[in-house]
Amino acid sequence: MFKVVRTFKMDGALEIEKEVLGPGFEIEERPSPTEDEIIENCQDADAVICVYEPFTKRVIDALPNLKLIAFKSIGFNYADYEYAATRGIPVTHIVHYCTQEVADYATAAILASNRMLFQYNHDTHVLKEWDLFKHIDKMHRLANQTIGLLGFGNIPRLVAKRLAPYGCEIVAYDPFCDAEMALKDYNVKLLPLEEVLSSSDIISLHLPLNKATKGIINKDNIALMKDGVSIVNSARGPIINDDDFIEAIDSGKISFAVIDVLEEEYPDMNTHPFASRDNIVLTPHIAFLSQESIRDGIIECAENVKNFAEGNYEKCAIVNGVKPGQD
Repeated sequence: MFKVVRTFKMDGALEIEKEVLGPGFEIEERPSPTEDEIIENCQDADAVICVYEPFTKRVIDALPNLKLIAFKSIGFNYADYEYAATRGIPVTHIVHYCTQEVADYATAAILASNRMLFQYNHDTHVLKEWDLFKHIDKMHRLANQTIGLLGFGNIPRLVAKRLAPYGCEIVAYDPFCDAEMALKDYNVKLLPLEEVLSSSDIISLHLPLNKATKGIINKDNIALMKDGVSIVNSARGPIINDDDFIEAIDSGKISFAVIDVLEEEYPDMNTHPFASRDNIVLTPHIAFLSQESIRDGIIECAENVKNFAEGNYEKCAIVNGVKPGQD
């Protein structure tokens, strides 16, 4: 019997997971938000399904049966996946389940930023003003704007498709993407990071979180941006250096931002500096969210576990290069 432990609570997930996994698998839900709780609750686990739980070196070393860490998310930065690789333990993630939702969120944020919907809503509801020309100096036809996408994977490609009818120029930075394909299939120019930052009126972040991207939106890179640029982040919070970002927001270098993710998954909105700025719109990590995406994510993650247990490693979306039985 292949034992699976899910380390977070999710209503309705067990029934779907059992249906996907089928006979030969036993799965239990054991919420374990801390290292100590993971170590206590996952001793008998062949595989774990996780999302924000800390699978550190200490945790990995303390789980004698562990053969797979399966993230029910696109991001997998809560695990020390490089150390897991040295132990021969694959780390998987899901790549398809919410691409439409996040692309819709980013596109909506870009359109709302361009039309200044949030700013005028604040003026009318909070300030009780009815001043149609108040923000005219910052308003431009979208077709005359340049949209910059940092990252050009599945989600930003959908964003590019959604924006295509508006006629705006779209540029992107992605060192792992084929420039000819991007231009031919999406009419998107791939450029060096510095050129995307300096040429874009609105920048949407779609980078994974790793050593190279952590804090990439920092003082030096912000300085390359246009004055009054808008930023959308539906990727990962730590991509942004919060102190440098707040300085740019307060100075007007960044005029507006729509932020769905922060460095902490459950921040204190009474103290977080982003929450006190009128020119930052915050949402609580909901870009991925829909009833359909939740179900799709449960199924895709369970399929990763099943494919791994059955030796179908090419179908597992392994992120750290480990394939059992291969040197």
